[in-house]
Amino acid sequence: MAGFTGVFGEEITHADSIKRAAACTVYAPHTQINTLHSDTNLVVHKSYVDFLETKDTGASIDGVTAWVDGEIYNTHEFASNGSFVEVLLSHYAAKSLDQFLQKLDGIFIILIYDTREKRLSLISDRYGLRPFYLSTKGGRLTFAPEVKCFGVIESFEVSVRKDVVDCFIELEHFLGDVTWLDGVDLIKPASIYTYALTEGKLRMHHYWSWSSMKPLAVSFDDAAQQIGLLLDQANKKRFFGAYPVGVGLSGGLDSRAILAAVHLNHPVTYTFGLPDSQDVLVAKQVAERAGVKHVYFDIRAEDWLADRFAGVWKTDGMLNMYHMHYSHLMDRIRQLMAVNLSGFLGDVVLGGSYMNKKGKLFANKRPDQSTAYFYYGRYAEFCDPADSFFDIEKVDPYVMYNRGRRMIGMGAEEANKTIPQRLPFMDVNLMDFAYSIPDDFRVNSKVYDKALLIRYPDFYRTLPNASTGVPIHDHPSVLLNVKEKYYKVKEMIRYKMGMATSYTDVNNWIKEPAAAKRIGQLLDVDQAIYPNFTSRNFKQEFLEPHLQGKGNYRKQIMGALTFEIWLQQLLNKKFIPAIH
Repeated sequence: MAGFTGVFGEEITHADSIKRAAACTVYAPHTQINTLHSDTNLVVHKSYVDFLETKDTGASIDGVTAWVDGEIYNTHEFASNGSFVEVLLSHYAAKSLDQFLQKLDGIFIILIYDTREKRLSLISDRYGLRPFYLSTKGGRLTFAPEVKCFGVIESFEVSVRKDVVDCFIELEHFLGDVTWLDGVDLIKPASIYTYALTEGKLRMHHYWSWSSMKPLAVSFDDAAQQIGLLLDQANKKRFFGAYPVGVGLSGGLDSRAILAAVHLNHPVTYTFGLPDSQDVLVAKQVAERAGVKHVYFDIRAEDWLADRFAGVWKTDGMLNMYHMHYSHLMDRIRQLMAVNLSGFLGDVVLGGSYMNKKGKLFANKRPDQSTAYFYYGRYAEFCDPADSFFDIEKVDPYVMYNRGRRMIGMGAEEANKTIPQRLPFMDVNLMDFAYSIPDDFRVNSKVYDKALLIRYPDFYRTLPNASTGVPIHDHPSVLLNVKEKYYKVKEMIRYKMGMATSYTDVNNWIKEPAAAKRIGQLLDVDQAIYPNFTSRNFKQEFLEPHLQGKGNYRKQIMGALTFEIWLQQLLNKKFIPAIH
């Protein structure tokens, strides 16, 4: 992702390598690079999407400079007597920065450089949705929007972690703030990190936590009405710009709600998948109902495996290749739209999907060690559920912090490198309300379904949900219930057996002779790099039994490939995609 790349410390002498590191974050012609600051203590470059960049992204007052990267959707609420960044700096001077930041709705990283105190502060958005990475190795603060940048900066010594390999292979994502590199951490949500040259230490505190959300006494019907209103406002707030804004449309509820809210603005929509899959068929019906242009992309590719290598590079090897369903379509989708409105975590925020795990419901419950272990097993050690940041009687914040940010977020991040993504379901007003109502309302999408039927009846009362085969409904009939249960069981069996779903048939693609041969070569311990970091033989452990029909190891195979390809890209400079 575009953003700030820099180093803060004593006597910086390798400015050229910092600029080269920033260049690693460019994936499309619309991304540019500027030098924001360069002296003996601080070098900062910013990569940015040219058509999204505004003039109000930097300011200096009395020896203090601030720069903003990303989008903040409610700046108009604060900047009546000056630019937003100037208002930000006034709060910094008045020591009221925490209270000010709590009110911001957006996805951003902020830098504040205090030359008087020789201090640099780095600030993340409330939910940590803009990836940003930090390191204090070598006695200086190095920061970048992507992990690969650290491998280019001359003062940084690259060391791949061995202790996180099993976590990635088994969970398909990392937990907490860990990355593949020793000493490089993902920035925490709602945080201010401060590095002072006089101390040589990095300090951090949260300016907001989940305990800020207080329970509301509200009826179910009133909650549904309010959710419908807030969701509509969140979507419309993010539909702006003198460029095409579109909607990636699936057959589910979330992207349909976005389209329902903004369809009068005539966004273009697209859907990818296997021909005649339910997602494709339902999405087409939804687009027709909205009266908007709809483009279908066949997910099948001639070289499906190699087409995913670019996604590994874009996500720094932190997203399992299995989930890179449309890596090869990014440039074609970019021709349709400049910005995409994404249904990211809609099923979580409003549908309560993270409360259910392996048939067990965790409602109105704060996460603890037993909860963390139930979700993540021994890897829960990488993220402490006792952290006061999670002080609310809900498990969502903990799971969102991990699976939401570290897996689903990486999927959004892959797309974001080519087509900037806006995330309406993470709107702070919508989030504040959703997490102030009882979990009993959200569980199994009860209040969400009601809200959608009230707000957008034309889009939901008769059109089916691709995952259930039936429309959502207020008072389900026996027939609809039976049909829905039958459909869910059928799809679960198909998935478990590795049969083709809407987006992929990786289970069988791996078994194709050409693909099996290439995967075998990449995972061969005598040729691969990964044996330097684990004693496991992924070819023997996963690929061979999969090809012999002794198990379905498609995700483990693709995870192992992700690790190997990332190592090849980082250490050998192989498989790095060209910029289009």
